[in-house]
Amino acid sequence: MKTIKMLEELIGYFFRNNINDVQMDLHYGETECKIMLEGTCLSRPADLDQLNELLNTPRQPELEEYYWGLLGGNDTRQELNLLGSLVDCADVSYDLQKLSITVFRKN
Repeated sequence: MKTIKMLEELIGYFFRNNINDVQMDLHYGETECKIMLEGTCLSRPADLDQLNELLNTPRQPELEEYYWGLLGGNDTRQELNLLGSLVDCADVSYDLQKLSITVFRKN
């Protein structure tokens, strides 16, 4: 369920920024989870640097169970803050009208 909620938040970001032709790659193993989304984006999202910072904030394991319950269902930026606290790291890039976001989480 945690992987589904992470994916839901990332897909929501793509839809809110009118990013289309979205491709997703999901690797879920016993030790880690990796989610990659890539899509066509005619211009660089204005908040991309801020998103990169949010997704690369230190993970907060002590708050995970509480935060997971807050993810999903709302259309707010606050949830991206929460997502950043639940993943280990992320790669965010924009090049040649392609936005790519990959998040990593050790299980």
